Formats: sequence, structure tokens, C-alpha cells
Amino acid sequence: MGTGQRASDLTRMEWEHIEDSGIWVTQGKTKARLWLPFTARLAAVIDASQKTSAKFILADRFGKQLNYDQLQKKVMAVRRIANLTEYSLHGLRYSAAGELAEAGCTDQQIAAITGHKSLTMVQKYSKGASQKRLAKEAHNLRERNKNGS
Repeated sequence: MGTGQRASDLTRMEWEHIEDSGIWVTQGKTKARLWLPFTARLAAVIDASQKTSAKFILADRFGKQLNYDQLQKKVMAVRRIANLTEYSLHGLRYSAAGELAEAGCTDQQIAAITGHKSLTMVQKYSKGASQKRLAKEAHNLRERNKNGS
């Protein structure tokens, strides 16, 4: 969730791609090259990770790159332990876009993180959060106006 990327893109992230408290990613689907800042939580996890001689950040115990299926299985194991099996790995991408929308980011700012080429797709991911944030802002304006008059 800290990167807002597709699971397949997570599997290609390399230690040497980390730069300035973020990571360079070339998305497999869109071929977009993005630099993504680490969230504070993700930065703490990266800092606490034991960097091995593995090239890839998501590697097995032998240092070999995890593929999509292996990542899905590992995430599912964690989801089972946490009793969160109804949630999907791809849902974290939606959640990242939603968090950005709730924070007040523009569609262009969200796309800079998610790498979406189409603002329509960004809006699909962030629609609920944007609507909620905008409704709260509208409500606050109405309340201020009522109290001031």
C-alpha cells in the first residue's frame, strides 16, 4: 500500500533502485517510469529489513526474485492469520489511491503515485474517498456560513 503499485511491479523492485527516501519503478503494464516516495511506515520497514545479497527486495530465502504467485501466497498467509481473507492484494492499490484522495491530492498527484495514464482510472480508484472528503468540506463550509450569519 505504501507504493500504490501493482503486485507484479512490487516483485521487480530492486535494492539499487532506492534513492532519496523513495524508489524508482518501471511499471510492467504501462511502462511508465516513476519515482515513488516511501511513506513513513514503508520507510521504517525498509530500514528494518535485513538487506541481503539479493538483488530484489522481495526475494525468497535463497535470494531469488519472488514471482507474482509466490507473492500472492505469502500475502494470503498473512491475511489468513489476520482474518482478512476477504481483502485482496490489488485492494491495497485501491486503498493507496483512496488515502491520497482523502488527503486532498488532485487526480494528477494520485496518478503520479499510481502511474495511471487515464484520469478516468484514477477517479475509479479514488471516487469514494474523494466524494467523502468533498462532502465533509462542503458540510464544514455550510456550517461555518450558518454560524456566521
